[in-house]
Formats: sequence, C-alpha cells, structure tokens
Amino acid sequence: MNNYTHCFSFFDYVGIGYYDIPNNIIDFLKEESNKGKSANHTLIGHIKEEYEIQNVPSYLTDFILSKCDVNPMKHHLSKVRVLSKNVPRKLDKIWINFQKKYEFNPVHDHSGFASFIIFLKIPYNLNDEDNVFPTLSGQSHTSKLAFTLPKPSGNLSHTALPVDKSFENKMLLFPANYFHNVYPFYTSDDYRITVAGNLVLDVD
Repeated sequence: MNNYTHCFSFFDYVGIGYYDIPNNIIDFLKEESNKGKSANHTLIGHIKEEYEIQNVPSYLTDFILSKCDVNPMKHHLSKVRVLSKNVPRKLDKIWINFQKKYEFNPVHDHSGFASFIIFLKIPYNLNDEDNVFPTLSGQSHTSKLAFTLPKPSGNLSHTALPVDKSFENKMLLFPANYFHNVYPFYTSDDYRITVAGNLVLDVD
C-alpha cells in the first residue's frame, strides 16, 4: 500500500473523490501548462508562478464533469438545491501552480460547487520532508496537503495528507467549501506542479 491508497479511507469518510487521470489529459496539461497568463491576481496562493490554462479541450472538461454523476460528488449534489430547475454544469476556470521551496497555499476554500486538484509532479521524498524538523512532538506537516473540516461534534479536524510521488497523475474532487491548505516543502529545488479548478452551474 502506498501513501495514495492509504488515504482512500479518509477520502471515503469525508466524501472526496479520487481518480486516475487519462494519459491524453496528462499530456495536454504538461504541454500547455506554462503558456497561460498569470493567475496570481485571482488566487490566494503564496506562489509566484500560477497561470491560467487556455483553450481547454472538451475531453478534459468532460472527464472532470463526468465525476459529478458518480459518488461521492453525486451524493453531495443531491443535498444541495439552490435553483428551481436543473441547469448544466461547467468548468469555470483552471490554473496551474508551480510551487517552489518555501512557498505555500494558506487555508482557503473555493467558489463554485466543486473543486479539483490534479497532481502532475511531486519533486521531494516525503521521508526527507518529515525529517526537516526531527524533534517535533507530533506529526510533521512540511509539504503536506491538509483539509480542515467539521466533526459531528462541531469541533474541527485538521488532516494532513502524505502527498508524495504516488499521487502523481491523480485527481481529487471535493466540495468547493472544503477548507484546505498546502504547507511549504524544504528539501527540493524543483517545482511541485499541480493543476486546480472550479466547477459551477451554468445559468446563462
């Protein structure tokens, strides 16, 4: 069992979908990802290189939207009714983060009804990251993606996920109001590359 599959029980418990990304989508994202305009003015990330992805092909949009018709997103959507009739769903925008050493994404949520993260490149060894602060009394958080969500008791849980190379070419899909953050990494001079985006209801 790798770190990605080890997280399945958490994903299932909180209703986060997890999917393998087809090769044609990965190829497109790797080829086109650094050709967009800067997205920094629309994002909260403390990351200098963030770009909008332009000319998104229909097969990419269709793949992501198709995951709204299966659980867990289908279950989430069945509990939300804000319009008097069904309307189409669409990809609002999609962007790419080239995160460098010491950069981070603070705690935030997104607009729309769902958000996704696609992991293209994880440049560090997680064991090296865990050893940056070896005298911690608790869990190391360096480099990790974390979700802060309410418990049934009303208290908050903060779950740091051990994102490593086993997450590459995978996608997480979750309700846009799920608060999450990414901690800085310390042990690589390469980029941590992720793609993210939001899904919205098309009421035009």
